[in-house]
Amino acid sequence: MPGVEENGIVGGVNVGLPILMTMGAFLTISLYNVIELTFVIFATFRQRKGLYFWSLLVATWGIAPHALGFIFKFFQIIRSDLVSCAIVAVGWTCMVMGQSVVLYSRLHLIIQDPRKTRWILNMIIFDAIAFGCPLVVLAFGANSKYSARFLETFVRFDKIQLVIFSIQEAIISGIYIYETIRLLGHGGKRQDVPIRKLLQHLILVNVVVLIFDISLIATQFSGHYEIQTTYKAAVYSVKLKIEFSVLNRLVQVVKKGRSFDGELPLDTFIRSRNTRPSIVPGGQGSFVKMDDIGPIEFEKAESSTSRPEIVPEEPDSIALKTH
Repeated sequence: MPGVEENGIVGGVNVGLPILMTMGAFLTISLYNVIELTFVIFATFRQRKGLYFWSLLVATWGIAPHALGFIFKFFQIIRSDLVSCAIVAVGWTCMVMGQSVVLYSRLHLIIQDPRKTRWILNMIIFDAIAFGCPLVVLAFGANSKYSARFLETFVRFDKIQLVIFSIQEAIISGIYIYETIRLLGHGGKRQDVPIRKLLQHLILVNVVVLIFDISLIATQFSGHYEIQTTYKAAVYSVKLKIEFSVLNRLVQVVKKGRSFDGELPLDTFIRSRNTRPSIVPGGQGSFVKMDDIGPIEFEKAESSTSRPEIVPEEPDSIALKTH
């Protein structure tokens, strides 16, 4: 295929200064966001475990090898394209798959029925095997001495997989929007304002994610491989920062102890839509168990005006104490 060497699919790039500056800007944004997100993640999570924490960390750290691998390849810092391709493959897998798992891992915030979320996990696993694995194989083939046999197939399949994974994220984002709208309608006029703002923020975040995915597809089909690959790293880093903002808003609402209808905290309200709590007496307090959720401990308040300490034992939750 003519021109593939010039735009970096095989070998380095041979482009003008404006394109190089654009590539440099995208790579700088992505690497800066990796550093910032790493500090913010470790500063925010008190319990550094669970699917949400690890998927967020893996997706964040995957951006770095993805960006660095293309720097090594495009500018021929590493002469072996196979070595550069291996670095990119590790970063791409962590970045793209990790992003979808991040979206999946916090579905429990709005959907408590595991049967409704299990098919999403199955979709992520299927797409990873059916489209992720062939892409990595074709990428290695296109950068090997047998490049001519793989190149055309790689170029076509690269576009297909981008559309597939964008659709996958769009489906998950659409579920967030749909379920959040249902939650907004559930509270009616009596719904607490901070929680309504939180749910509206969740809708806005997923709409922005959809817009980013559309822009990424447009860049992919523009034929500028060197721009598309560097822009992808920047887009995924920004999307992770946006996703993380939802968690920050949720923490703020829980800390303030706000509630739906002045009774239930947000987390308890969402759980109560699909589960029926049962009270089990305890020594120092009581345990409220939700079906398929796990126990949540409510310690006795120090005074009549203080809020109870809520310590979720779920691996994906964050323990918060409000005074």
